[in-house]
Amino acid sequence: MAFKPIKKTTFLEAVAACIQHETEVFEFYERHSESLPEGPIKNLFIQLAEDVDDHIKMIADLYSEVKNGESLPNLKMASQIHKFQATSLNILMRRLDRNKGKQAVGDELEALNMARQEHEDASDFFQRMADKFEDPGVKYLFQKLANFQEENRILLESYSTYLTQGTPYSQPAAYWEDESLER
Repeated sequence: MAFKPIKKTTFLEAVAACIQHETEVFEFYERHSESLPEGPIKNLFIQLAEDVDDHIKMIADLYSEVKNGESLPNLKMASQIHKFQATSLNILMRRLDRNKGKQAVGDELEALNMARQEHEDASDFFQRMADKFEDPGVKYLFQKLANFQEENRILLESYSTYLTQGTPYSQPAAYWEDESLER
């Protein structure tokens, strides 16, 4: 089976690919939230899973913005989307699956690291894809999603830092150690 060249990907196919990615990320967060212990990391994963509808709405709004107010069609009914499996973009997006399929099994730090890596990979991917397209709609979509993924990566990295280093208030002994070294 011959695959459609990446540059021939339509805007609608790109939107469908992004929505599919968000759905898979939702499944990743939902699966991990079920295995994490009660606490702020589990709550973060639950919130990120619940945010998927907002993320899909953001993609639909980007579609409407590029298409001058046109609503996103029902992707389940769009014949173009049924052909999506035969696109080079679909094959390239499978590379983002390396973290989504893994399981941290209750390890908060491992779950955070996998999620952070997922968003870092997605940000890099969307930025590289934006650079490959001449279609201004696809380029705009991928640039926006690259920025969005980077924001999520930073959020997860801050939780990871907090988990591993805590705050100065939770580790006051560090201040005394520094003071003792000066004598």
